Amino acid sequence: MNIDRATEMRRLSRLLQQDEDSLDYLSSLDGAGLQKVRNLIQNSLIDEFSPLFTKIAASGKLAPDSLSALLARKVFGPTLTANIGYYTATKKVVKMASMFDTEFLSDVAREQVPERAQDMLKALPVDVMRGVTRNLLQNKDYHIMGDFTDYLPEDKVRTLMEEISDPTDHLRVSSYAQRKDRIAHLTISFDDDMLKDLIVAAFSHDDLLQEVSLVIAAMQANDQKRMAKLTDEVNSEYRSRVKNLLDEKGIEGNFEAYFAA
Repeated sequence: MNIDRATEMRRLSRLLQQDEDSLDYLSSLDGAGLQKVRNLIQNSLIDEFSPLFTKIAASGKLAPDSLSALLARKVFGPTLTANIGYYTATKKVVKMASMFDTEFLSDVAREQVPERAQDMLKALPVDVMRGVTRNLLQNKDYHIMGDFTDYLPEDKVRTLMEEISDPTDHLRVSSYAQRKDRIAHLTISFDDDMLKDLIVAAFSHDDLLQEVSLVIAAMQANDQKRMAKLTDEVNSEYRSRVKNLLDEKGIEGNFEAYFAA
């Protein structure tokens, strides 16, 4: 998978809570390099304290799920709960999650590393995730949502997308997802009216226009042709703007069908 540098820089910026300009000392790193840095930061403390997390998880094996959930809320808090969850049986984690209120579960999600939580993401009922999605969206936690988009089962992503009504929010979430091929596959399932709304939103924000370009590049030829047709229906000059952006930013990709249509 090609690692988009701009996407990875956005994710690292949010993780470190610093603006991107302050990270210019990382300018020599490509997307894969930035991803390694981010993964190292996210995982270093978890790996360092894994014996402790393992011991706590083991001590809770025989405890009733309701007691474990109470301890998570009242004693451990969201950060420890997220970290202990990686070392807890998936079945128990799912049962405990059903006992958390939306606010606490959303806070746990903010502390999770989705790569480590894939078994849980597969097992957790999508209805439990709906409330978390709404909470994250309300708080504009696009970086958290985009990160989870890469690792959630695609059918769950598709269902959770129903909670997002604003086209700009769709694009903001997408801008933090590294799996542009997955975003492309999900995007083409929209009807023409929704796609036109996304196009209008993208051309209203320069940073989102770049994101849409990356998603288009990940589409099949027929889907690129469809996007080209809809783009022209919105504004016949828009595809020229995309071409200029690609040239300006040095963005490479397969856009042949999009521009030939």
